[in-house]
Amino acid sequence: MAGTAVAFSFREVMQQRAQENALRLDADQTQLVAALDALAAPRLAGGARFAGLYVWGRPGRGKSFIVDNFFASLPLAAKKRAHFHDFFRELHQRMMHQPLEAALRALLGDARLLCFDEFHLHDPGDAMLAKKLLEVALSMNITLILTSNYSPRELLAHPLYHELFVPSIALIEREMTIFALNGERDYRLMAGSDAGLFSQGAWLRPGTPAQRDACGLPGACGEFAVAAGYHTFYAVSPPGEILHFTFAGLCEAPTAVMDYLTLCESYSCWFIDAVPLLANVNPAAQQRFINLIDVLYDKQRQVFFSSAYGVTDIIHGVELDDIGRTASRLSQLPVIQIPVTG
Repeated sequence: MAGTAVAFSFREVMQQRAQENALRLDADQTQLVAALDALAAPRLAGGARFAGLYVWGRPGRGKSFIVDNFFASLPLAAKKRAHFHDFFRELHQRMMHQPLEAALRALLGDARLLCFDEFHLHDPGDAMLAKKLLEVALSMNITLILTSNYSPRELLAHPLYHELFVPSIALIEREMTIFALNGERDYRLMAGSDAGLFSQGAWLRPGTPAQRDACGLPGACGEFAVAAGYHTFYAVSPPGEILHFTFAGLCEAPTAVMDYLTLCESYSCWFIDAVPLLANVNPAAQQRFINLIDVLYDKQRQVFFSSAYGVTDIIHGVELDDIGRTASRLSQLPVIQIPVTG
């Protein structure tokens, strides 16, 4: 039964947020704010049928900034925000004890709103789970908001697998309103914007002892076992307030997203040492680095990197689809270049 509507204006919320961050929203962003505002009223009244928004665009165009503010400000208790990696980790854990649909329904609980960040599909297994998620959300009458760097028709783009997801793409295009945010401005790089979550870390180039000392970072001094669930990895300085890995030790080793998520539960400050030119390592290591940045960014961890190269240099020549998102996030880091003789 429909309830009493709650007074709420997302337009006013975003006007205030834009003023606080000295931002001027472009026409596409303003239309998205209006669509979210229109979506809120029936959801708050309790009488809405399934509704959805699919928001896509290049990294840093304000997708998560707007949707996260909508999620945080909407006066609805039955809401859930999910990040791609977190959601599927928990789903896999539940599927050890339940069938897929039952696991999804248990994971969604009583949520009437699901904001799902970084909806990107490259693996056919993940795509089949995402297909079921869409179907279950529709059947449960959940308002679904997806953000992505890809248009619906670019999901699971691999030609060997794309046809598997075509029915789900049709569902997205039929049942959800699609917004493209592809303006020229990268909001993560703007002064005053709080869209960046790496601002407390730094990019050390080339990672001299003076630079490390200035940031309170250790030097590599051995191998120290670090447990992540059932797996053991090796840091290069004693793990304590700072978790210190080399790029090779973390990304060229057989690590996975679940390992990064587990380690994030225990360590809030990370130092990734000796980041190479990514074009010189294999695609598996490149993808691990992309996934690592996704997890650390979403978990709002403080992260330091050392490298002989700049961010633009390390990503040059990498052909993986998600590297643009990684570059945008890393570019938020202040660059520390203390003279060697400091």
